[in-house]
Amino acid sequence: MKAFKRGLLIGITLMLILSLIPNLPAQAAGEPVLQVALKNYLGNVKEITLNPEVDYSTNLGDTKLVAKQSYRLTINNGNIVLFRGTSEIGRGTTIDIKPLQGNGPVSINTRPYLGTFRFVIENGNLRPINSIGLEDYLKGVVPAEMPALWNMEALKAQAVTARTYAMGYPNRVIDDTQGYQVYSGYAWHERSTEAVQSTVGQAITYGGKAIGSAALFSSSNGGKTESNFNAWGNAALPYLVIKDDPFDPKTAWNFSIKKQQIDVSKLDLSKANLWWNTVKESEQTAVITNIKNWLKTNGYSGKDIKIAAVPTLSLHAQGSGGRVSKGSITLEFLVKEQEKAVLNRLKLIDVPASRIRAMTGTTIMKSYLVNKIDSSGDSILVSGAGFGHGIGMSQYGAKKAGELGKNYKEILGFYFDKTTVTSVYQVAPVAVVVEPASAPVVTAPVPVEPTPVTEPVMSAPVVVTPVAEADVKDTLAPTIGSVKTTLDSSKQQVNLSFAVNEAAKVSVYVKDPKGAITGFLVKDLQRAAGNQTLTWDVSKVNNGNYSFGIIAVDGSNNRGSALVSYALNKPAPVKVAPKKKDTKAPTIKTVKTSFDTKKNQVKVSFATNETAKVTVQVKDSKGKVLSTLLNNSNKAAGNQAVVWNVSKVNNGKYTIVITAADSSNNKGTASSAYTLNKPKPAPNKMTGKVNVNVLNIRSTASTKGKIVGTVRRNQTVTVLQKTGSWYKIQYGRKTGFVAGQYLSNVK
Repeated sequence: MKAFKRGLLIGITLMLILSLIPNLPAQAAGEPVLQVALKNYLGNVKEITLNPEVDYSTNLGDTKLVAKQSYRLTINNGNIVLFRGTSEIGRGTTIDIKPLQGNGPVSINTRPYLGTFRFVIENGNLRPINSIGLEDYLKGVVPAEMPALWNMEALKAQAVTARTYAMGYPNRVIDDTQGYQVYSGYAWHERSTEAVQSTVGQAITYGGKAIGSAALFSSSNGGKTESNFNAWGNAALPYLVIKDDPFDPKTAWNFSIKKQQIDVSKLDLSKANLWWNTVKESEQTAVITNIKNWLKTNGYSGKDIKIAAVPTLSLHAQGSGGRVSKGSITLEFLVKEQEKAVLNRLKLIDVPASRIRAMTGTTIMKSYLVNKIDSSGDSILVSGAGFGHGIGMSQYGAKKAGELGKNYKEILGFYFDKTTVTSVYQVAPVAVVVEPASAPVVTAPVPVEPTPVTEPVMSAPVVVTPVAEADVKDTLAPTIGSVKTTLDSSKQQVNLSFAVNEAAKVSVYVKDPKGAITGFLVKDLQRAAGNQTLTWDVSKVNNGNYSFGIIAVDGSNNRGSALVSYALNKPAPVKVAPKKKDTKAPTIKTVKTSFDTKKNQVKVSFATNETAKVTVQVKDSKGKVLSTLLNNSNKAAGNQAVVWNVSKVNNGKYTIVITAADSSNNKGTASSAYTLNKPKPAPNKMTGKVNVNVLNIRSTASTKGKIVGTVRRNQTVTVLQKTGSWYKIQYGRKTGFVAGQYLSNVK
């Protein structure tokens, strides 16, 4: 969940919001039942496998699903067809199943779930809808939303927040994705389950009513909570206020984008087939990939796109919570059209910051709490704090508060101002025949973002920002200056550089010594203001006096021009002796090995004297290859290092073989013998607590043993081993034996 569905919030008034929150009095009876469409783990499929652990009834007459047997659902002519093996046993436009014993479970494509199901056809795919009691639903939500090994008070706060949020969707189908809350089915973790059970039926209430889907949370608020009014513009809720958060770790983030990604002036756009597959953006980063994906979902679907430049990016209009609400960006990008490349320009001015964040990626620009933007150099640098919208509870903040001794009610009271935690319903237990497998522990909470609304973008080659009627008409022509020419004799080309003071369509032509135009370097190419660079291929051009004509036309059709003379004087070609064939193999030196006992890794370091494709293998005493640490990996000359994971490798003698092949296929090899000698793991120690006033420690495991010391009630001792009904313990630097019945909580 971790974020409100943005489409449901924009423009909603306070009265409408309060009408959506369930009107649950503090002592309402009966556990809510949720309807959850399974999408997150299942995806979009046209066939589903069912494996019930108990018998299930269906809506197909007397047809039942028998425990421990496998079934299959497919789509045929608008119907869902149920198979056992290869035999069809029923069909219908929808299929319902209900456990005949307890609450299940049934596995859907190997993932187990409790409750009843309705299977429907949704956009040509099979979609299961799980009807599940709220408490069992939470046991599948909490371990998916917060690491189960975090402190118990944070887990309880998460459980109550998730329960309250889910109560905001009565009589409505939600799904199991991050758009609501991630629901992992019958994959429970004992600690998360304990948090749910110890807070059963409890919700966050304001004025005696549960706050429902306003119970928001995010990974980190960056040190300051945000209001729903600032985030989405709807009527402010009195319990979602702006305040400094002393518990949040102020998670920092940053990203950068180079302003120029591709120098379009060096490309022949009319012959894109000659260079399209080899020319790439200067940065192959997630930001560039996200921008291209955003363009493809906003007017350029199915198009092959390259980002040429990001000349400007700004984020501004900070609200009272310190978060930006507006942004502007300029994009120049190439679109492949048959054999040509078309240069497009998109300029977004003062659009919602959410659109800029959707373009760059919500896991890149992690929040709207932007601290700094620096665009003074060749790159645009953006930095901020937090992860998610920052409204309601910070998960990392809840963790820290719990570690500092706050209980879950105090945590929730801080993040949801003037609210209380109240028991709103009672739950009757439902028997479950099959115990769940323990859920995996998520490494960290990841804030959930609502799916951004797709916004159309004009697909014309050049996107022009309209000028407001009140603006003064532009009558100034672009200026062209700082013109320089240099000859690169090695590449047989002339480099022409110049600057224009505003965005304009640029044309550059070349005149020969007789004054005739021999061709255009670019023609009507839309360029941003600033320095421009073009190249003129002179490999087949005679020496002589030439001139460059530069024309710039701005958006108001004002025309500026410059004519620059150039004397071409190519030096006579120098004959180059043929290069001798390289026959010398790479050398591999200073092979060293070191063992890291903590990480169970052997580090292998060595040096190569030239660029080469390197392979590193580990062989056992019989010469068999056990592991390939590098496989034909291209490495520059210099020091190299690889790591061999030996956590599952036995002690013994091994050989590390290093091979390096240069560009002439000369191969050099080095071997190094290595003896693996991992230390034996230290034995696990247990502890126990004394449950009698005075406990005698004896020299042997018998009441006849000599008393060598005493320990007292509630004293914790180290247990070394168990001998019959006696424990051998350590007290100080000495050891002795005590009767096992007088120690509790031995583990």
